[in-house]
Amino acid sequence: MITKREKLLWIFYGIALLVLFLLSSTNLIIKEKEPEIYSFSVIVEDTTDEYYVNFRKGVERAAIELNADVSFITLYEADNQEQQTELMLREQQDGSRGLIVSPVEQETVVRLLSEKRIVIPLVFINSEASLVGEGVSTRIAFDYHTMGKQLAEQVLTEQGRGATVYLLGQKSPDMVSRQFMDGICSVLDTGLCRLIACQGAQEGEVADTVKKLSEGRREGVVIIALDPGILTEAAQFLSDHDEDRASVALYGRGTTVRILNYLDKEIIEGLCITDDFSAGYLSVKKAVELSDSKFTAQAEFLKSDYIKKEDLRDENYEKLLYPIE
Repeated sequence: MITKREKLLWIFYGIALLVLFLLSSTNLIIKEKEPEIYSFSVIVEDTTDEYYVNFRKGVERAAIELNADVSFITLYEADNQEQQTELMLREQQDGSRGLIVSPVEQETVVRLLSEKRIVIPLVFINSEASLVGEGVSTRIAFDYHTMGKQLAEQVLTEQGRGATVYLLGQKSPDMVSRQFMDGICSVLDTGLCRLIACQGAQEGEVADTVKKLSEGRREGVVIIALDPGILTEAAQFLSDHDEDRASVALYGRGTTVRILNYLDKEIIEGLCITDDFSAGYLSVKKAVELSDSKFTAQAEFLKSDYIKKEDLRDENYEKLLYPIE
């Protein structure tokens, strides 16, 4: 016969088992801590993400792995700083915990930080902005000056020291294009080649400029496009005009699918490329670290490289240029 003491023990054991079950299989007693979601905004200087495809893939990969909710925002009008400022302030007001910005005018964005109109962490991309305060801002960048030097050295090797080299760029080039050009000039503007700047080619005018440069030339002409947009337009013109294509060796920088296709067709002779996927991933990682007040380096420079058609089949370059999401 079960005594009263034994009954109490069995009741105690039963309650203990019930508590253990609840602890192990439900959150009625101890609730699991929900993972923190970081809300960030990427604001670029362009109206489309055409030149940010691989960068965006890196952002999306980081968002998955780091529990981030990232909005990718383009401008209504390209290179409009007033519009970009409004979007930055709007995203901050709407609760974004950090901004990842490719600035139209880096001085304006730095001023927004120094005046404390922007008070959330900010990660600069494609910029050499002077950073404001440790733990407030950081930047992800490529060394475009060195990239320009590398391209110029390849042009010297492939085209010879007597080549006439034309630099083709926008009338008001951005900071990246200016640094790229400075790197090129530091190598070529030494009497080794004849360097002729042709800045001022606006959208739609590139074809006419390339036509004028190539017309009536028996010797070859070298054109270096200073930005991916100019390079795309110049390559499109040469693709449509075989008679001009034969006398032009076209170089530049960029990683869009169109640009890579032109390289594959040998319309573009040589190309400087950047690891945009890593830039996108790291920009979100840096934003998380700043948001958590963790230490992060104030500037990080990523790798760039020079490739030709045959390098497109190299496994390492394939991974860099065509990253899997």
